[in-house]
Amino acid sequence: MSLVQQITTLIHAHSSLAGPLSFVVAFSGCLVGTNLVVPAGAIMTAMGVLTGAGVISWTFGPWAACGAALGMSASYTLGLRFGPRIQNIPLLRTRPAIIRRARTLFERYGFAAILIAYFSGPLRAPTASVAAISGMRREKFEAANIVSSLVWTPCAIGIGAIPGAMIEPNSHWLPIGLVVVPAVTVGISAAIMFLRARPVRW
Repeated sequence: MSLVQQITTLIHAHSSLAGPLSFVVAFSGCLVGTNLVVPAGAIMTAMGVLTGAGVISWTFGPWAACGAALGMSASYTLGLRFGPRIQNIPLLRTRPAIIRRARTLFERYGFAAILIAYFSGPLRAPTASVAAISGMRREKFEAANIVSSLVWTPCAIGIGAIPGAMIEPNSHWLPIGLVVVPAVTVGISAAIMFLRARPVRW
């Protein structure tokens, strides 16, 4: 969680730049390759804690949603450009299971896989690339992508904002909340990744 703490501290110190910084974080967290080192969901939740505590304004939300949607769109484009060779990207080369899991997710859920992937941490960006490789039309992907980014962003921020609202800006509980709440988010993401492997029952 050290990266989350470092970025959150930076945002805390430069609250006026929360919007552009959240854009960069969300974009990086949704770009295939960099998504494995930038825990965008945890950082958005930490920013939600700061929002609930009144340290930063909620207006960074649209910046984050745009960054996420553009990052996923870029991941889709990379899937079109490189096809199955996408797994040779340096950060993916040592984790071949990520692409396999993303492919399984997409094959199982189709259109809905984009929304599920947004809440699945490491599978987020690879699923966008797999959608392109599997022949999903661009317009269909972008529709799912935009809707999903508009759902994921307020959810990620809201998870942090609710407990953050119970913390005073100068309280000693604020640094604790910035660690504990994102950790819970990571746990939720891990649970979703586990549950996605279960068969779908209609």
